[in-house]
Amino acid sequence: MRLTYSILWFDDDQSSFESIDLDYVRDELYSLGFTLKVVPVHNSESFNSYTPFKDFDMIIVDFNLGDEQGDTFIEKVRNNDVYSEIIFYSFTEASDLWKAIHDRQLEGVFVTNKKSIETKVARVARQSVRKVLDLENMRGIVMSEVGDLDALLEDIFIRAMNALPEKKQHEVFCRFHEKTGEQHGKFSESLAAFKQTPSIEGLLALCDSDKRWQNFNRVKKHHELLNSKKLEGDYSQEILWPRNCLAHGRPERCSDGSLMFRHSSKEYLFDEDISQKLRKRIIEYKNALTEILSFLD
Repeated sequence: MRLTYSILWFDDDQSSFESIDLDYVRDELYSLGFTLKVVPVHNSESFNSYTPFKDFDMIIVDFNLGDEQGDTFIEKVRNNDVYSEIIFYSFTEASDLWKAIHDRQLEGVFVTNKKSIETKVARVARQSVRKVLDLENMRGIVMSEVGDLDALLEDIFIRAMNALPEKKQHEVFCRFHEKTGEQHGKFSESLAAFKQTPSIEGLLALCDSDKRWQNFNRVKKHHELLNSKKLEGDYSQEILWPRNCLAHGRPERCSDGSLMFRHSSKEYLFDEDISQKLRKRIIEYKNALTEILSFLD
């Protein structure tokens, strides 16, 4: 799941699908620190093209699909050993849906009337998300998400550097070599090789998450468009410090269920509230960096 909750939504009536208030579901998920991704499909060919459906956290199917009933599609999904959350909806009474589910012996399926589909989706999604909110699970999710942020920062750096004149590139290379040499003498051999033949690829090969962030700030000073885009907040403190604590610190379980991490002679308390705030900040930084990258295309 990561921090994106993905839904495959099958309704053969596109106008009916477009009448659904997805913002309600989106807001509910964001309140938990997750984003929503909905992939709508309007025919069986499109639906089946996503087999075996393992990229989705939820599958929603209109029971009345014209030539074929929705329960036959759900049976296909279950036959592929996919156990995403599944919701049937229809304008008919729920009793008709339950009968179809019973006849097909389908397990783990939710049903609802079309009029209350948004509420049902939000409720089931919230229930599904809570399954991964264990603090130990969130450690892995945070580290994976910061990896995505690293990739965004790297893409921005490459595009910005390629747009700079050679003299400005040289200034960025020299500053990187100077600061990295001060911080990490153990990389002296690799740094010496980089200094001899500096390149974007050689620089990135020497970078961790913190250096990628430093590179972003170095290159933006020389790039007019990039420098005009402001990022609100303290990325190092809000994202990199928690990530490093979760990755390298030793957790101790507190009496209230929270985790205390000790890293670099400091302590970092990780509880459900902090976890939620951290997820939201990751989403906000990811959205901001994605927007910045789009301006560099």
